[in-house]
Amino acid sequence: MIRRLPVFKGYTVDLRLQEFRKVPLNDLPEFVPLLSDKGARLFNEFRQTEEGRKEIAYVLGRRLDDY
Repeated sequence: MIRRLPVFKGYTVDLRLQEFRKVPLNDLPEFVPLLSDKGARLFNEFRQTEEGRKEIAYVLGRRLDDY
């Protein structure tokens, strides 16, 4: 199954690979691991959004009400 990953602050959020990715045109891609300081700050902000809560619930295989 192909899914469109969420985008937050210009970064593609890939919780399966535990990273934020930004690939600007004509520039090198930026990968931000969730375990880095910047990644932890981005994840904390992302999880407070409705889209973030839905994505986390999906990845964990839980209903949104359980999270």
